[in-house]
Amino acid sequence: MAGTWLQEAGRRVSERLGREGPLVRLLRPAYERALDVATLGRGYLRVVNGRERCYVRPSARGLFPEVYEPEACDYLRSRVRPGSVCLNVGAHVGIYALCLAEWSKPDGMVAAFEPNPATRAVLADHVRRNGLGGRVVVEALAVGGRIGTADLAAAPLSGTARLGVPNPESDLVHERVPVEVCTLDAYCGARALEPDWIVMDIEGCEVEALAGARGVLASGRGRLGLVVELHPHLWCLAGTGRGELERLLGEAGLEARALTGQRDPLQEPGVVALEWVRPPARA
Repeated sequence: MAGTWLQEAGRRVSERLGREGPLVRLLRPAYERALDVATLGRGYLRVVNGRERCYVRPSARGLFPEVYEPEACDYLRSRVRPGSVCLNVGAHVGIYALCLAEWSKPDGMVAAFEPNPATRAVLADHVRRNGLGGRVVVEALAVGGRIGTADLAAAPLSGTARLGVPNPESDLVHERVPVEVCTLDAYCGARALEPDWIVMDIEGCEVEALAGARGVLASGRGRLGLVVELHPHLWCLAGTGRGELERLLGEAGLEARALTGQRDPLQEPGVVALEWVRPPARA
């Protein structure tokens, strides 16, 4: 394929001249345009974790790494089934959204929540390039603990956007963008959705978002799968903490299982599977 040949040629040139060398930077826009032309608009072919083939916007290929959370992807790949209804909360440019669509094909669906306008535009472009417009719905919504509006502290294309206070781990300039906030209970209730999977990464706002999904958790008990990136060091920014999450998990009958090597999954940042371990606690 012309696109594959062009990608390989571009890789060799950048390795020889230096990926950030002045000549490579000068040639890069022309190379990216040529790649789109050669692939009839599909763009750069990225193979994630050696398995999932995704077409991405050439200028955004750096946001789509070849290796991405392999332990979490292995966990999901082995469990997501054809026809699964998946909620990808904090979809960024779409790595999990596209992978979930692949794992749940031919008739599964993915709701990809991404409130950052600049990032959402790239996400929607990736959905189009992969021909998934019929199965991936891009939602311009933040997910939280209550319905309303809030300020999103966002930098263009950054994965550090979060509701409220800017992410202190980022040295980027964050603008405050007003966004609509939904709860997963309200979203699913309005659409009569019964999700099979929730995959979430929202930079420390996950406790609030899970609290806004109590109904979804109750109705999906024993069936619903959850993979969540926890950011315990950021919970204080949202006025939550470990105690709130422990109570929420206890009420639901869930337990956190580390997927990325954490010894204490509720203390150390990382991706966890929230798995059903017993009936929910009585109120």
